[in-house]
Amino acid sequence: MAGMNNLDDLAHYALDQVDRLRRAQERLEHASAEGRSPDGLVVARTGAGGLLKDLRIDEAVLRSGADRVSQAVTAAITAAQAAYNEQADDIMGGEMGMRPSESASEFDRGIARIDELTDQLEDLTRRMER
Repeated sequence: MAGMNNLDDLAHYALDQVDRLRRAQERLEHASAEGRSPDGLVVARTGAGGLLKDLRIDEAVLRSGADRVSQAVTAAITAAQAAYNEQADDIMGGEMGMRPSESASEFDRGIARIDELTDQLEDLTRRMER
């Protein structure tokens, strides 16, 4: 954080980081990803938090028995969730300049620092208003 010599610099930095995080959250909320079973007969679409948004099952799988259906559905959903995680990693990397997959502890420290800066900015604003 070179160049943070005054309150204006701190405020601008904190607000910029909060805005980046907001943009990332909005993009993540609207993102979704598709996954397929190995045979391609089951297709799943998931979103944030692993939420299942769509599931399409070809009739050919239904004729193969409950175990086969279960395996195909599980594989498709797992693939969709993995694809969403990759997409989320790209979104966070682009907006925040760090990817959660590269270093979870570094990412967590970055988010904690944004929270800390926001708290400091709010505290400074309250003191200035007095």
